[in-house]
Amino acid sequence: MPRLDAERIALWKSFQMAGEVVSRRIEAEMFDEFHLALPQFDMLAILANNKDELRVKELCELLSAVPSSLSRRIDSLVERGYVTREEAPTVDDNRAVIVRLTRMGRLVWRDSNILYRRAIQREFAAGLTEPEVSTMIRVLTKVSPFKK
Repeated sequence: MPRLDAERIALWKSFQMAGEVVSRRIEAEMFDEFHLALPQFDMLAILANNKDELRVKELCELLSAVPSSLSRRIDSLVERGYVTREEAPTVDDNRAVIVRLTRMGRLVWRDSNILYRRAIQREFAAGLTEPEVSTMIRVLTKVSPFKK
């Protein structure tokens, strides 16, 4: 294992800063257009890509979120009519809750996803070559908890 040196620390700081700057720019645009915070958009996107419904436990895992912060996020989307929260009694856990994307939520996700994809292209992807993308995928897969 390589030694943690100043260069690796600087690389980590640059990585964090780049992610934060790009995320802030995208979130500002998302909020101006759709009044959605990026974590709210992320939840809509995950639901849209999982047949419009998931258990809260599954959402926590996919969003790397703690239940209390996720609960607040769900509440705000329920208030806006974008998702519903429904009991899903099962044999193994009668306290299970399913979060479902509503028709309105799907429409908002569809429109906001266009903005999101354009913003990712403009703020992040446009400046990367194919070899750089391949290298980043390889490196991030090495350190990601969600390895392929």
